Amino acid sequence: MHIENTIEPFEIEKETLTEWSRRPHQHNFFELVFIQSGSGKQCINDSLVNYEKGSIFLLPPYDCHSFEIDAATTFIFIRFNALFFIEDKRTMMDYSQWFSNLHYILSSYNRVPGDVIHSAGDKSVIASLIQSMQMEMQLPNYSESILRTNMVAMLNILLRNFENTFLEKHIDKDTQTRNLLQYIQYNLFDNSKLKTEVIAGEFNLSPTYVGEYFKKKTGESLKEYILKARVNVAQSRMEHSGQSLKEIAYDLGFTDASHLTKVIKKYYDDAGTACGSI
Repeated sequence: MHIENTIEPFEIEKETLTEWSRRPHQHNFFELVFIQSGSGKQCINDSLVNYEKGSIFLLPPYDCHSFEIDAATTFIFIRFNALFFIEDKRTMMDYSQWFSNLHYILSSYNRVPGDVIHSAGDKSVIASLIQSMQMEMQLPNYSESILRTNMVAMLNILLRNFENTFLEKHIDKDTQTRNLLQYIQYNLFDNSKLKTEVIAGEFNLSPTYVGEYFKKKTGESLKEYILKARVNVAQSRMEHSGQSLKEIAYDLGFTDASHLTKVIKKYYDDAGTACGSI
C-alpha cells in the first residue's frame, strides 16, 4: 500500500478531475475533503459511499481511500497535522493541548465512510471558512494565524457533529449518563476533573455512589472505562504521531514506557486490534 507523506503542517489543494488516477493510498496526516462540485463514490477501507456537491469527508491518517468519479469533480483537499497547532506567538494562543485532546476524537470517531457533516447550516459555514482560507493563502504575505483560527473554527464544527453522533450512538442511555460519558471524553487527560468527588459535584451524585452509578449504567467500572479510553489514545498516537513510546507515556500520564506497553497489551492483540469496546 502506497503511503503519502507531507512535510508541511498545513496545505490546501484544489483539483478538478474526471478520473481518479491515483492508486488507493494512505497518508500520514489528517485530510479534510470538500466536494465543491461533481458526483461519484468515495472508497474508504474497502467500503463505497456516494458523494455529491457539498459533501465533506474527514480522512484520518492511514485509512486507505480513493474516489470513483461519475461526473467531473472539483475537490478541495485540506491537509493538516499536529505541528500546525503549536503555540501561536502572534495571537498569544497555544492550541497544542486543544488539538491533542481533539486528536482522540478525530482518530476514533465512527469510521463508517460518508459525509461527516449532516447540518446544512454547518456545511454552509465550513464552505465559507474554506473559501476564506483559499483567499488568504493566495496573498503573498498570508497569515498563518488567520489560517489557524479558521481551522480551529472548522474543527470545532466537526467536533459538534461528532458529538451529535456520539449522543445518537448512546440514545439508549438516559441524558445524565450520556452527559457523563461525554464529560469523561472531553476531560480524559485532566485527572483533577476525573476525581470521584469532582464528578459527583458536576452531576449531583454522592461521591460514594459515583462508581456504583457508572457501573450500573454502563456495565463497567469508571476506572476501567477511563483506562481503556486512554489506551485507545495511546495506540492512535503510536500509529500516527511520530512520538516515541516514552513521550507518549509521559504525555498521557502513564508511569513509563514499560507501564504503557503492559496496559496496551491488555486491550490490544498482536495485530493492534482493539480487544473489546473502547
